[in-house]
Amino acid sequence: MRNITLMVHYVTSQICKGGQFRLFFLKCVNAGNTTAICYEGLHVATCIGLEESIKILKPNVPTHGLSTFAVAIFNVCLGRDKEASQVFQLFVAHHADLRSEAVLDMGDSIQWLLSTFHAPLLNAYDEDFKFPDDDVIMHPKCFHGENGRNFYVGVDGSCQNCKLYWICVNVCQML
Repeated sequence: MRNITLMVHYVTSQICKGGQFRLFFLKCVNAGNTTAICYEGLHVATCIGLEESIKILKPNVPTHGLSTFAVAIFNVCLGRDKEASQVFQLFVAHHADLRSEAVLDMGDSIQWLLSTFHAPLLNAYDEDFKFPDDDVIMHPKCFHGENGRNFYVGVDGSCQNCKLYWICVNVCQML
């Protein structure tokens, strides 16, 4: 299988509908190239929706970190906090602690890729957004208010989930 990362990073418009590399890119997706599947899933999130995106990304869960992390975040956007928690747990078991620098880097990567795929910046999932609050992933202590996003009182490093929470908020606002 070919490494399509350079193609995606430098000519994202060419793998989108109508682009000169679209057919080759789709062959990579159909051949099971995990990186191509991830990029296609993120691309679909910007133009078709999160439900379809999750379907595309699912075969990569839990083995591909970026895909797994994206599926968890997209479940948060859709208000599926239980599913999000399960996928976040898979991510932790196979990839990294949710408070690690690796997670911040993946959050940045997802946001960057969504922007290169021309995310609509509609915040269409604001009403559905639901961050997990269970024994594994607790709601950040640095937020107060009805939905927790209204009153940010600052991060002093003691809040375990603030960074993860903001990654989810930022990604959901892009879509």
